[in-house]
Amino acid sequence: MEGAPKIRTALPQRRYLYGDYQVTVLGDVDSADERTYLLIAAFVRDGETQPRLYVVAERVHGGIGLRVIGASMDEVLDVDPRWANIGAFVDQALQTGSQLLGLEQETAYPLG
Repeated sequence: MEGAPKIRTALPQRRYLYGDYQVTVLGDVDSADERTYLLIAAFVRDGETQPRLYVVAERVHGGIGLRVIGASMDEVLDVDPRWANIGAFVDQALQTGSQLLGLEQETAYPLG
């Protein structure tokens, strides 16, 4: 997927089971690309190894951007300092993933 984060190292912060997807939220991200990621939510479909969707909080000119990276999109949806807060970020990442992956009828269950 073009535009996907090139993660060198990151620490898992939270994990969810969301329909047919596992969602892993990563923090303390070190990447090999030009973006400075604060948090990354990666949506991986059961049986697959690569994410189908990323929702990221990254430093952008003017603040913290909420970016969505998928097979057909790579776009900043909003710029607001609240995306640096893991609670606000996770809530929005799950909502965005739900809309883009057709998970509106599913519930996100926290894992371990």
